[in-house]
Amino acid sequence: MKILPSDNSYRTFCDLTSGYRMFCVMGEAIRSGVIDLLEEGERSLAELLQAMTLQPEEGRRFVELLLNIGLLEQYEGRLCLSRFSRSYLSRSSTSGQRHVLEFESILMENWRQLGTVLEKGQGALIREQAPEEYRERLQLYQQAMGEAARVRSRELWDAVSRLPEQGTVIDIGAGDGTYLREFLTRHPRWQGVACDLPDVCNRLAENPVPENMCLFPCNILDQQELSRLVAGYRAQTDLLLFSNICHCYSPDENKALVQQTGEMLAEDGLLVVHDFYRDANNSGALYDLHMLVNTWNGRSYSTAETAARLQNAGFAYTVVIELPSSSLALVATRNAIYQGTSSLFGLKNQALSHGFFAAVELDPACIRSEAWVRAKCSYGCSRYGRSWSCPPHSLDQAAFEELMGCYSRALLVAGQPPLRDFQGHLLALEKEAFLGGFKKALVFSGGPCCWCESCPTEHCSHPDKRRPSLESCGCDVFALAGSCGIPVSPLRSSDDFVQYIGLLLVD
Repeated sequence: MKILPSDNSYRTFCDLTSGYRMFCVMGEAIRSGVIDLLEEGERSLAELLQAMTLQPEEGRRFVELLLNIGLLEQYEGRLCLSRFSRSYLSRSSTSGQRHVLEFESILMENWRQLGTVLEKGQGALIREQAPEEYRERLQLYQQAMGEAARVRSRELWDAVSRLPEQGTVIDIGAGDGTYLREFLTRHPRWQGVACDLPDVCNRLAENPVPENMCLFPCNILDQQELSRLVAGYRAQTDLLLFSNICHCYSPDENKALVQQTGEMLAEDGLLVVHDFYRDANNSGALYDLHMLVNTWNGRSYSTAETAARLQNAGFAYTVVIELPSSSLALVATRNAIYQGTSSLFGLKNQALSHGFFAAVELDPACIRSEAWVRAKCSYGCSRYGRSWSCPPHSLDQAAFEELMGCYSRALLVAGQPPLRDFQGHLLALEKEAFLGGFKKALVFSGGPCCWCESCPTEHCSHPDKRRPSLESCGCDVFALAGSCGIPVSPLRSSDDFVQYIGLLLVD
């Protein structure tokens, strides 16, 4: 989560300080056997407590909590797993994340020593492990990353589409092969190469490997081994994947890696760099500190840094794809812009660069015009009938909803006073979107039009700058902003936070 400038709630503070409790509860729900027992079938509370080793009263209170937070559900006195628990805590789920929870508890030991790293530098907590400890930790790490990859790989390959019927794909840092297996399941006529450290490939080989997938043990930081990989596939690869690997290495290491492995791509091949990017959201920035605490020199990179690195390696075109679980994929090509799924990530960053503190993508179909909002303009606003951007001159309910139907994507933005700056930045964002290829770009402003002291009665003096506000067209801005995670409330005192809400219709 991100704390917005408008968020001054004690509830947010409590959510931040007590988040670890939910982590502990999920872990205990698994360890105590509640999840496994209810995965076998629904039970009454008495039956569940009898099958567990918990104290009756304490167990009852624990189960009540699991019901309260939504890990369990109850129908006619029978307990069962919620949809969330069936997806992520169940043993049999293809999206299960039990090893992720187990591995995260180990990582928390280093997070508690964040101050040591800040004082002594990155790598201060890294120590040499005994062989047995290393093997156990590697196994748990691979299991955890494999569980996360099962979810993220489906998201990634849903987004990277419009591929040839056949080709060769190389996964650099393949781990347990989840990304590659998912890809080859969808594209059975492709040939796949899983590249990773020898001990990782050995573990991968312990499970059946598809006929169209081969293993290439390689330490990509070893120049001789990397040269052997590149020589074997030079200009023969149609898709090269870097998934959650760039954050493990320094800028110089990544520069060399992209430069050399890029030689394996065919002239029209795709390079996909999937990762947590520092400028994408708070998850990327938080992950950067995760690398600071837990690695020698790893870090999260910005999309701009990565795009520049790709361009220096000969990949002139990049498209950013946003995935549902907070990661991004940069798809890079040498000759033409990738024509698959795209996102509004670039426009969001442009909005933030203008000083808006929030920019949220939404579907215009969810934006409605309410008669009561326009009624409040007509009865209660001193500017009614005196502004060319307000009622009765603004769009009526039918016209507004017809216009929303012409668009499939939009950005809701939030900013602060002064109002003239806010409206000026909105117009600049609209122009940038138009010049960037979004020919239908159109903004709705926030607050009253500020370009004149008072509107002349004959005509508008600034038709080029005139834009209606959302509320003037009947939109419930409080509800719309709240649905996008931007809390808005009436001003009750001079100390309250003032914010304006605007809308950019894109296409």
